[in-house]
Amino acid sequence: MDREREQDAPLGGDETTEDQLEADNPAEEETLKLLDPDSPPA
Repeated sequence: MDREREQDAPLGGDETTEDQLEADNPAEEETLKLLDPDSPPA
């Protein structure tokens, strides 16, 4: 798999989905951070 392409992957699979994702509460915010391919693991 192309490592550079993997690092630039949008959250949710595509840029439209990434733009639509909004957390409604702190738990959802943490979940979105876990799903973010650009966010380093804890």
